[in-house]
Amino acid sequence: MGKKERSWNTLDGVLKECWKMLGRGAVHYNDPFHWPVLGTTGKEGVSLRCVILRQFLMPDRVLVCHSDARAEKVQEISGLDKVSWLFYHPQKKVKLRISGHATLHADDQFADEQWAAVRATSRLNYCAIGPPGTPVDSPSSGLPDFLLRKVPTLFETEKSRHNFIAIACRIDLMDWLVLRVLGNRRARFDWDETGLNARWLIP
Repeated sequence: MGKKERSWNTLDGVLKECWKMLGRGAVHYNDPFHWPVLGTTGKEGVSLRCVILRQFLMPDRVLVCHSDARAEKVQEISGLDKVSWLFYHPQKKVKLRISGHATLHADDQFADEQWAAVRATSRLNYCAIGPPGTPVDSPSSGLPDFLLRKVPTLFETEKSRHNFIAIACRIDLMDWLVLRVLGNRRARFDWDETGLNARWLIP
């Protein structure tokens, strides 16, 4: 039995391994945990989309992603701040289901710090003329003509700062599952005002 397998035999070991996987996912673009699914609830029910995990902040247990401030998920979080995340690592066969309450940061220091870390090419995501989901007559990025077919400068993308928003979610619940040939393992971690409640579950 490998070291990682042994760590999965205690709740403390599982939790530490989860923190490591989320930390790596926030840093490495080719890590499967870099591309989680974020779920929100709106007028038409649950909405799911892949996002990029931009940061994982410990010890506060905060997941951070970015969005166009005009996007539907921002409006949904404004109405109901309870969100869910799904992470899956196909090589390790580990799945994390996470839920918590999200906060929106548009015009504060946290948002400014997040924006400063966004590369010019990634800032193009916030430069579209219309909001995400706007109908168009033909395939289009929605970018203005002066940004087409070129790598933009930071100065050129600064005009889109008002379209940028950071979403921060503090983890309240985490459900861990690892798939194993000789039997899956599952654990659940809940945080409330009294602290952490961790327990094993039948998968």
